[in-house]
Amino acid sequence: MKNFMSLKILDKFSFIFKKLGVNYEVMRSILQIKLTLDERRVPVAMGTSNNKSKDDNLFKKSLISYGIMGLFFMFFIILPIPIYASMSISLGILIFMMLSTMIADFSSVLLDIKSKNILLSRPIDERTYNMSKIVHIFIYMFTITIVMAGPSLIAGTIKHGILFLLIYSIELILIAGLVVFLASLLYSLILKYFDGEKLKDIINYFQIILSVVMIIGYQLIGRMFNFVDVRIVAAPKWWNFLLPPAWFAAPFEVFINNNFESWYLYLSLVALIVPILSLFIHTKIVMPNFESNLLKLNSSGEKRSSLVERKQKLQKKVAGILCRNKTERAFFRFSQNLLSNERKLKLKIYPSLAFAAVFPFLTVFNYVRSGTTFAEVLSSLSQGKAYLGMYLSILMLSTTVMLIELSENYKGAWIYKALPIESPEFIYKGAIKAYIFKYCIGILTFVSLIFLILYKFSIILDVILMFINMMLIVVIMFGSGEKRLPFSRDTDKIEKQSTGSFFLLLFIVGVTAGLHLLTRLNGIIFYVYTAIALIVTLIMWKKVFKVNWETLN
Repeated sequence: MKNFMSLKILDKFSFIFKKLGVNYEVMRSILQIKLTLDERRVPVAMGTSNNKSKDDNLFKKSLISYGIMGLFFMFFIILPIPIYASMSISLGILIFMMLSTMIADFSSVLLDIKSKNILLSRPIDERTYNMSKIVHIFIYMFTITIVMAGPSLIAGTIKHGILFLLIYSIELILIAGLVVFLASLLYSLILKYFDGEKLKDIINYFQIILSVVMIIGYQLIGRMFNFVDVRIVAAPKWWNFLLPPAWFAAPFEVFINNNFESWYLYLSLVALIVPILSLFIHTKIVMPNFESNLLKLNSSGEKRSSLVERKQKLQKKVAGILCRNKTERAFFRFSQNLLSNERKLKLKIYPSLAFAAVFPFLTVFNYVRSGTTFAEVLSSLSQGKAYLGMYLSILMLSTTVMLIELSENYKGAWIYKALPIESPEFIYKGAIKAYIFKYCIGILTFVSLIFLILYKFSIILDVILMFINMMLIVVIMFGSGEKRLPFSRDTDKIEKQSTGSFFLLLFIVGVTAGLHLLTRLNGIIFYVYTAIALIVTLIMWKKVFKVNWETLN
């Protein structure tokens, strides 16, 4: 078995683990196996393409992708801007990428109970097992961190000297530890109060909430600085203490620029104290409780509640309203149930749904900067077209609809042809309507309500047109793509969306948004355009789904 460089380095510190009561030789063997398995994992950075040979080292290939991201961070170091500003932005992106990678790729490691059941049945003590898990995750995270931060580390050392190298290297270790602690702490809190299937759903929701929080955090980081005469000037605020990038950027300002203002000194202390304190809490408190609570993942723990029964009745009523055909109604309800239970499918869909709910409001930030009071912001909003940012929601939602072909239980797709169904038309209609009703309508309604309030309900017709355009875009993308039955493909082996399909979608959304903007200049033309869009959408929904079994892939 391969002797990894990380294990050779770890050997130099074996005495520390032995003093902690860990069986180092056993821990090393566990790590060697886990690091070998990591090389076969398909990380998020690699996408999910299934055209891989058995000997491919997927982890090393993913490091190339992370290295390319690191080149992007490097530009903030090279630019002639104050070091506190450049490091806040660079470290903000780095922490975001690390948290995203931790949640996307290594939740399965944190929440693993299978290996625990296997290993602890051998002569392996729990302390050794827990330490192997901590070290395994830390090696993984630190490797990715070094690769992503490498270009910035080199550029900063050339620009600012050896002191930069020393500070940055220490901070990378602290950041890696902090990220692991935050992920395990939040999962531990969830594990404490929930169990079984509900817990797994909550973990999915948390992953999405974290993505949204990080997006909003970026907006706050951007507002830590004001542009003055084409110069960036730091504008410290009390809430900077809530942003880890500000903590870790402060030591560069103190030691490289010799700026010993109390503001930067306090932030530097937070950057040192919080990660060390978190490591202590993680080892002594979080990890023991975390491991004991993981057993809850084995329990389903949920009985059929009255809420579930009411949900089923609502589905039946909605199916009766939206679907005229009996077969279509059946597949509407069938798809609704599968979409609720397919956890891997939800993990692929939910990030896009979260971005669809957040991205439109990024256009509002420009107006927030232009006014000093809320009334002035609303006034400047009413003069602009920020509501057209809803087309960003439509873009994100439309990219996810075709994911309805995926399923963990894809092998059961034989049932489609076993049933006496003459045409797959009603299968497609029922499934896509179920998806749109379950996800798209809710997200777009939420976004619409916010903009309606901001615009004092003066854009009701615009919102109606955008709903129509979304339905039109979905059916056009279905008609232009390959026809595959819903829930008939493996979620783990799906290939990336083709570049052609993405650019087609981008073009269609751009054209509909452009026509919306142009026709809004004249009231009558706008009404005519809305009517035409509605008629075309209805015709498309009647024609596009008329496919035969022979045309399916």
